[in-house]
Amino acid sequence: MRNVAWVLVLASAFLLGLAATGEAAAKQVLKLGTILPTDNILTENAQEFAKKVNERSKGEVEVVVYPNSQLGNERDLMEGLQLGTVQMAEVSGGVMSTFAPEAGVFSLPFVFNGWDHLDKVLKNPVADRLGEIVLKKTGIRTLGWMEQGFRVTLTVKKPINSLKDFEGLKIRVPEDKVLIRTFQLVKAAPTVIPWGEVYTSLQTGVVEGMESTTPAMYTMKFYEVANYIAETNHQHSVVGFLISDKVFQSLSRAAQDIIVQAARETLESNYRDARGTAQKSLELLRAKVKQSTTPDLKPFQEAVQPVYKEFADQTGTADLIRQVQAVR
Repeated sequence: MRNVAWVLVLASAFLLGLAATGEAAAKQVLKLGTILPTDNILTENAQEFAKKVNERSKGEVEVVVYPNSQLGNERDLMEGLQLGTVQMAEVSGGVMSTFAPEAGVFSLPFVFNGWDHLDKVLKNPVADRLGEIVLKKTGIRTLGWMEQGFRVTLTVKKPINSLKDFEGLKIRVPEDKVLIRTFQLVKAAPTVIPWGEVYTSLQTGVVEGMESTTPAMYTMKFYEVANYIAETNHQHSVVGFLISDKVFQSLSRAAQDIIVQAARETLESNYRDARGTAQKSLELLRAKVKQSTTPDLKPFQEAVQPVYKEFADQTGTADLIRQVQAVR
């Protein structure tokens, strides 16, 4: 009898082990990559999203956030989403446009007439339409579009007071065709450099300036190696909150609903806080640099107008651009 009892104990342990293994296998871990540090608003938003999903899915899904380019730069993240090595990511619309050109609509200079217009556009069906185009072309689902701030210009050796000050200036830009063309039109020398190399590029003179949002500039401490900030506000850094559609479709309907709802709530937090965070970061930057300037933007706006027709002709997005501009 002892032997029989011992066999039963072993069998029970074996079955419990199988059950535990099955539960472990059932959990799907989603790696969420961002190029930004932990104290940036978008990384904080990602952590908020992860917490909601992890709590609500009760073990079916675990979202793990990898900040500070741990999973690569934005192009790496887009490629990872397509290859399956990354399941989720925050990627700027400009870099998304290298995979789905239409996404560059949100990168057009001065296309957003301030924060209120931006808010309305990102909540408008035109933003959903753009997400559908991206999904069809890339297999990547856009859960929503995030705000971070209007982009300003940081320079090392001289302030930007007018359009003329941009002539010949080597400015770091991301891999964003619209942004590259924008700086060509103001006669600067746009230079594509991965985000993780910007600090040393400014420090060593590889570039003479860079442009980005104020939260990104401040959290990356670029003010340590650049002295002047110009409020050019030439573009808003709209960021796609992305998930591989293959991964999304592999989840249960309940898990899909949890992810969609958590994303919706996270986006609302983002829209509520981004404006204030951007303003606070600008004030902190002003206190760190030698000089802050507010150049007249009308000459800038006039100089970059050709990019609209060029972009619309290349991508067939004239109607999409008009819809964005018409949102009230």
